[in-house]
Amino acid sequence: MAFLFCISVRFLQPIFCGRGEGEPEWPPSPLRLFQALTASASAKWNERIRLDHAGAALRWLEALQPPFVVAPLGTPAARAYRLYVPDNIGDIVAASWSRGRTANIADYRTEKDVQPTYIAGDTVYYVYCIADNASLHHCETLTTATRSITHLGWGSDMVVANGALINQSEYAALLGERYLPSDTAGSVQMRVAQSGTLDDLIRRHESFLNRIVRDSQGGESFNPVPPLSVFHLVRYRRVGDPVGYPHAIFELRKNDGTRFSYPQRRLIHIAGMVRHLAVKVLKHSQPPGVPTDWLETYVAGHAPEGAVHHRRFSYVPLPSIGHAFADQSIRRMMIVAPRGDDHLLNHLVIRLSGQQLKPTDETRIDNPPLLHRSFPDRIAQRYVEPTTTWTSVTPVILPGHDDHKPQKTRRLIESALRQSGIEQPCEFDWSPISRFAKSFSAHKYDRHGRAAGYIRPNHLLSQTAVHLTIRFQHVALPGPLIIGAGRHYGFGLMAGIDPDSKMGAY
Repeated sequence: MAFLFCISVRFLQPIFCGRGEGEPEWPPSPLRLFQALTASASAKWNERIRLDHAGAALRWLEALQPPFVVAPLGTPAARAYRLYVPDNIGDIVAASWSRGRTANIADYRTEKDVQPTYIAGDTVYYVYCIADNASLHHCETLTTATRSITHLGWGSDMVVANGALINQSEYAALLGERYLPSDTAGSVQMRVAQSGTLDDLIRRHESFLNRIVRDSQGGESFNPVPPLSVFHLVRYRRVGDPVGYPHAIFELRKNDGTRFSYPQRRLIHIAGMVRHLAVKVLKHSQPPGVPTDWLETYVAGHAPEGAVHHRRFSYVPLPSIGHAFADQSIRRMMIVAPRGDDHLLNHLVIRLSGQQLKPTDETRIDNPPLLHRSFPDRIAQRYVEPTTTWTSVTPVILPGHDDHKPQKTRRLIESALRQSGIEQPCEFDWSPISRFAKSFSAHKYDRHGRAAGYIRPNHLLSQTAVHLTIRFQHVALPGPLIIGAGRHYGFGLMAGIDPDSKMGAY
């Protein structure tokens, strides 16, 4: 039988000043709760180092899966304000006064920026799933420790806390927004304790106690206290927020392990080679339960007769963006699956990793690259991180021709958004030129009538293409975001930008 262990933390005033990685943090992370529990247990049983009484319960808690978090709506203040906080050196100043020397404690102040979060409620709940009743005695120990918690965050973030076992109906009745751990679709990143966090906290406390070292001559030296380093960063998805598409990222590598690059103008060549390789590796290794035409329709992407929409993999080359000097060549590849098809994507990814692409007559690559599975780096994150403002890196190919009429262009863009599964209200504008300075324009020909821009498939040559910027008013939409008729092989690829940016992107 599964149990739910719920720790409730009630704030005594409707603001929270805690920060995570320098930014306002809301909800307070599970790691922050674990640190508060450790401090309260130490004080409760007067065990500042060993934690003999609560140590086993805390080690049990840190090994559990990340908790569900239920929290009231939190709104960060629009602007931060600055305080000048006196340093904790009153004893030094007083000693100078006692010796008749001049000293002013006002000379010893540190700048401290404050940007509180205003809370539309008062209680945050952390709900842990317990598989059996073998460890319920740990819940009793932790419940006692929670009642000694006085702060969660800064010294001004005063709270009262409690712990209890609850059932599913009681969990459903908790008031607040629900945050659930999510591997890929989470818009909030929280720090969570893991096995070893308690030992790291104890080591850090010991370092604090021994930060002043005295030598045999009576001199003193200071040893900096190391930061806490043993914890997980876990993505959480707020229930009701849009869910991103399952995706996997590969780097293109040469045989010697160095990065391979390919001109962005010919990105469909890379998409075609990866699709061809996917068909090859899955031809004799299809996942169980798929229909007989799955390889042809889902992997190769050929639509069944009469189908308007059908589920399929998308093979999306990623231009290198994110730095002013990036040349936007293709060095990474993303494969995207429809929502809910994570298992099909994983089946393909396992079989593609380490495989070498096969060149075609169009590509003429002497040493084709290998696919090396990777995870979002600084460049790839621009394509997948949730944001409110997205702009196209490659042009969006609209489902038709606009006849150079702006009203028809708008209708075609709205149709492309619907076909790409975007239902959230948004504003958009378009242009033949991308906000990414090194992206090619949406024009097929230059002013001299010569072929220009990205190479398109023949069946999309007659359709209008534009560069698009989309702004969502009330939600940060997670990527990847790929729009338009050519979205399954890299056209209409969007990247997140600063919503306040008035200039171009890179």
